[in-house]
Amino acid sequence: MTKRESKVRAADQIVRLNPDIFGDVILRASDISLLIDTAGLILEVIYNTENKNLGDIEHWRTRNIRDFITKESGIKLEEILNLSSTENEKIEKDIIQLNHIKNGGDDFPIQYSIHPTGVNNQILLFGRDLTQIAQAQQELMKTQLKFEREYDRYRSFDTKYRVILEQCGSAFIIVDEAGQLIDFNQKAVAILEKADLNQMMLKDLFYQGISIDILSELETLNKNTPSTALNLNVKETNKEVQLKGTFFRSNDGVHSLIRLSSSSSQRTSHSKEKIYLSDLYQKTSDAFVFINEAGKIVDTNESFLILTENPNIDEVVGKSFSDFLKNATTDLKILTDNSKRLGKIRNYATDFITTFGSKIPVTISSTWVSNEDDDFYGFILRDSSNIELEKQNDNEKHSWEATTKLVGSAPLKELVAQTGDIAERICLETALNLTNNNKVAAAELLSLSRQSLYVKLRKHNLLDIKD
Repeated sequence: MTKRESKVRAADQIVRLNPDIFGDVILRASDISLLIDTAGLILEVIYNTENKNLGDIEHWRTRNIRDFITKESGIKLEEILNLSSTENEKIEKDIIQLNHIKNGGDDFPIQYSIHPTGVNNQILLFGRDLTQIAQAQQELMKTQLKFEREYDRYRSFDTKYRVILEQCGSAFIIVDEAGQLIDFNQKAVAILEKADLNQMMLKDLFYQGISIDILSELETLNKNTPSTALNLNVKETNKEVQLKGTFFRSNDGVHSLIRLSSSSSQRTSHSKEKIYLSDLYQKTSDAFVFINEAGKIVDTNESFLILTENPNIDEVVGKSFSDFLKNATTDLKILTDNSKRLGKIRNYATDFITTFGSKIPVTISSTWVSNEDDDFYGFILRDSSNIELEKQNDNEKHSWEATTKLVGSAPLKELVAQTGDIAERICLETALNLTNNNKVAAAELLSLSRQSLYVKLRKHNLLDIKD
């Protein structure tokens, strides 16, 4: 039996099926089946009513299929209908995907297999609903876009992390809980004098037993107050370095951020210049004070202790420098922000508050220093109370001298009048200084009415512009 005879025999058997059974077979073999003519008119529609994606499409019957497909699908359909209407040409495509439009405006994809019926100008379309596949593709696309956004965010974070790690001013290595290096900056490469630190173990870098022992000792030293450094020798070069560890937990376990610095025994600290600077620091009459980035005092000289009226350095170390400034955090913020931005500032005038509450006018010069160990601010404070007193005395001396030079050139009455004016001006200035420019308090101090005070201030040109 030939292949054609087999197909004819099978078709003959199928035709003998009960029409109800035949319709049920078509329904189970597809989600939707359409019998259309070459003009696009839907002659019959069979569909699975339990498929909620299709909705109610009973009204498609006797309607043109073009009314229920998108514009893009209409182009593909026209090609099939045109070929079907031409007797001499065979339909080359046997599968076509059309996007149907629901009443609500939504669309759903159907993949049809195309079957000629043997009847002129009629085509049978068996369709399979692709809605779930389309939804899966959309979810996959959303997931892909989400991954891309997360990757871009990771790249941005990694770039910022790298910049901070390289520009922080200190040498750092990051190790996992087993003591294996997982990251480092170029300053660490320079200090350890190793070309490549990737995946190295701490035990391979230092003469100090196994990696776990090094981490345990660092953790112990980190608990001290203040924390102390661990001195180790680098293998091969025998160079001594100091290690300070900061421990933190992440998703993949406990990690350690270890700061490296050259050992103090290897630093050049005995040059003449440094000896001179050390003597100057300790013996100068100007007050020196150093603070960390948190604003806490870390070191001072003897002159600063005298200025604060404290007997020993332990009573000021650890205190906030702003506690000694008249405007507290405002003064400190101006000094630190401008020092960091400009590198240094000079002659900033404010009042210094001693431990016992006394006010001393001072001028402050400051600078910001960043090195491999720490970032800190240095301040030089100079007592300016003598300078202000000298200025005041100079002004008074000048006034009296100018008056005495007039003896012999003016009558005594005029000299006495001028002397009285000078004395009056000095009294007014003194009263304003004592009351911090409070006019009401100054008037009471001089036993004058407020109106009389303003008259005299205007006479001696002592009124502020706002007054």
